[in-house]
Amino acid sequence: MPWIVRNNTFGSIVDNYGINRVWWGIFTPASLFNDLGLTLTPDSMISFQRAVLPLLFGTFMIVIGNTGFPCMLRFVIWLLSKAVPRESGVWEELKFLLDHPRRCFTLLFPTDATAWLFWILVLLNGLDLIFFIILDLHDPVVTGIGSVGYRVLNGLFQASSTRTAGFSTVNLANLHPGIQVSYMVMMYISVFPIAISVRRTNVYEEKSLGIYTSADEQDEDANEPSYVGAHLRRQLSFDLWYIFLGLFIIAIAEGDRLQNTNEYAFTIYSCLFEIVSAYGTVGLSLGYPTANTSFSGQFTVVSKLVIIAMQIRGRHRGLPYELDRAILLPSESLHKKEDADASRRVQRRNSNLSMEPIRSGVGRQSTTTGREQHDHHVRDSVVGEHGHSGKAGSMLGRIMAGIAAGPRLERRENMTHDAEKKD
Repeated sequence: MPWIVRNNTFGSIVDNYGINRVWWGIFTPASLFNDLGLTLTPDSMISFQRAVLPLLFGTFMIVIGNTGFPCMLRFVIWLLSKAVPRESGVWEELKFLLDHPRRCFTLLFPTDATAWLFWILVLLNGLDLIFFIILDLHDPVVTGIGSVGYRVLNGLFQASSTRTAGFSTVNLANLHPGIQVSYMVMMYISVFPIAISVRRTNVYEEKSLGIYTSADEQDEDANEPSYVGAHLRRQLSFDLWYIFLGLFIIAIAEGDRLQNTNEYAFTIYSCLFEIVSAYGTVGLSLGYPTANTSFSGQFTVVSKLVIIAMQIRGRHRGLPYELDRAILLPSESLHKKEDADASRRVQRRNSNLSMEPIRSGVGRQSTTTGREQHDHHVRDSVVGEHGHSGKAGSMLGRIMAGIAAGPRLERRENMTHDAEKKD
């Protein structure tokens, strides 16, 4: 807010649109942090291509407001644990949050999962930035921004807002087609990093967490080489048919305009871009030359209803099958439900064990031995998280071991043993 109030160069832009500077200084940061993509100026952030402070601050707000929120949250808790007196009551509470993150909050992850999410975030933003600089190296849209420093800054801001926020500092319709495809892919996978992290850490202290997979999906995941691969396969099968169904309906509803060669900006790719943006709840649009709205403003009523359906469906993808334990209070019914779930898992596991010799042609003893070796490997990886979390050199190894291990943890083994006693 103080920046826009005191800066006459960019403050005059806000004044020309009849917008109060103080209101702009309140509305814009809130929209950035909540990844809304809404601006008071009609050209999004294009008027602020050379405003260094808003673009840098905006990039940070966009990241920590969505994908980077778990990373920032754990960093703040860790920083506070170093600042408060050791062995104090507050220190014990902060330490409990760091040691048992998913028991307390759905978006607070263990160290390894947080590091995995951070590097995935760096990788995705880095790829978008590289494509923005290289593919549009001589494009007037990018070269018109100014020096190389301004181009990198705008590329970084655009890369951060592409997957979640929906802001734009350049006209996307004039960028290289490769950049447009890259942005569309990033919008589609926008939910994947958080969704994979939530589901992957769901096996951490299993009895304290909600159920994010059905029994059939858990049996299917056992045959996958990694949990990330299983999640991607299931997510793709969940999403793609819905996206192409929406594209098919819009192609029928907008058939006359799509066939009209005089409307060069009304193409099937523009429709697909709009659908993916709606499904990813991002808000980016290629626009239309004669309108000051997004491309959806040119659609008929039927097509607009399809876009609304895409937004609702995309917003609710990746939800758990049941409520997460982190948001439920302890109760007798909850304990009974957890015990029943443990018994159900024991029966399914015993059924799998009894069928294993028939499928593989080997004895039950060798099957049990292989499972014990696998469980021993998983226990080593879990112990490594609690006992050796300070060793940065083994972090990558623990991440890969956690991905490969799947949802079998020592706590599940204890639950299985207790349920067998009850039987």
